[in-house]
Amino acid sequence: MAIETWDSPYIVIWLCPSILAVVLLFGVRGYSDKVSGLEAAGYGMLIIIMSGLNGAALGQYMYDDEAKYDVLGVLGNTLGLSGSLLISGFILLIFYRYRVVNHPDEIIIKDNNLEISSSYLLGGITAFFSFGFILLGIGSGHIVYGLKAGRAGFFYGSLPLIPFILGIILMTKYSKWMFKYIVWVLRRKGLLQVVGNKDFK
Repeated sequence: MAIETWDSPYIVIWLCPSILAVVLLFGVRGYSDKVSGLEAAGYGMLIIIMSGLNGAALGQYMYDDEAKYDVLGVLGNTLGLSGSLLISGFILLIFYRYRVVNHPDEIIIKDNNLEISSSYLLGGITAFFSFGFILLGIGSGHIVYGLKAGRAGFFYGSLPLIPFILGIILMTKYSKWMFKYIVWVLRRKGLLQVVGNKDFK
């Protein structure tokens, strides 16, 4: 079926719960530490592919063929693709939060360094957030390009780069913010394990 015929909202309606179901399955198995590396890669690829289809379907549904610069179509692509990945990463983060609360030994502060046990669940979070933020920056850049309506000049020409740069910055910062949150949760519950530095705060 050609992508141009994907102008029905029912495709998006079916894709969204399908992505959610796969993410929840990945989260449950990752929380129980029953997911293998091959299985985690399969879940990740399936979620990314389905998110891509969701972005294409939503973009096609919102497409305005009468507009010179299709801002609505690009907005649909961005929301459907990057939004699905970011929400998937956030859902997996919730599963990871509950996992480290039940297994606090997976995150230890030793001599002021954060030591983290490897986890396929954590790998999924990293992949989805990374791709999600980068694609959000790229999509936002296209939206800005459309909004400036092709106006020339260095200032207008550089505007689409700003969302892309912000997307890269968010991608490099989210990991630090995420682990600050996890450490805060463990500390608040009295589960944070500090080794070699009794003065850690």
